[in-house]
Amino acid sequence: MKDNFTLSSIEGTWRFNDNVAKNFDKHVNQSIPHYKDLQLYISALAEWFIKDGSVIYDLGCSTGESIKNICKLNTKTKFEIIGLDSSKKMIDLAKKKLNLKKLKKEGVNISLKTLDILKIKKFKKSDLFLSVLLFPFINIHNREKIMQKIYKSLNPGGGFILVEKIRSSDPQFEDILNQLYFDFKLRQNLSESEILKKAKSLRSSMFLFNEKKTTQLIKKIGFNNYEIFFKCFNFIGYIIIK
Repeated sequence: MKDNFTLSSIEGTWRFNDNVAKNFDKHVNQSIPHYKDLQLYISALAEWFIKDGSVIYDLGCSTGESIKNICKLNTKTKFEIIGLDSSKKMIDLAKKKLNLKKLKKEGVNISLKTLDILKIKKFKKSDLFLSVLLFPFINIHNREKIMQKIYKSLNPGGGFILVEKIRSSDPQFEDILNQLYFDFKLRQNLSESEILKKAKSLRSSMFLFNEKKTTQLIKKIGFNNYEIFFKCFNFIGYIIIK
């Protein structure tokens, strides 16, 4: 059956429902500039933190694209990846995308779980966390609580790869970057009505802050070593080391 989902079919507040999940990979490539390159950067950075016995968390793993790319590294190490997402459909699609039995034979143990990340009391001792565009949908209070748990879980020298959507600190640059971003979406064959409807749907579900606010939170948690590895329009990627 042909899938007729379009951004114009969105009604009300943006939700990661089953229909969005089924079209997520296509949608995210249309919506995030340099998304494929960004995923390659994430897996390349991950290689610096993966050792035999490492535990890796992907928070808000969606359809498992980051996990798939990490498993392609062929590091010859045996490690565990735990992918968490609140959408059961996303987890089901991730299971289809990843050959879990084959990877387990190669020494990669992958657990994919449908779970509300806000309800997790603590994580296992870990060497790496990924959070790719999860935090824009979490308010600042809950972000801080999650980051505190990440900090406690990470082994010394462990990494936290954080990809955010931010606001500009200056209104003029905010206007410029937003319009450049809309131009990008138009080049991805999204219509003006789709772009506007998506923006409207995000009004009450997205919590954006400027770069200064984000770095203040990183420092407040106790992370002192961090660097920006990606930035395009309103999107920014941090590599943070405990």
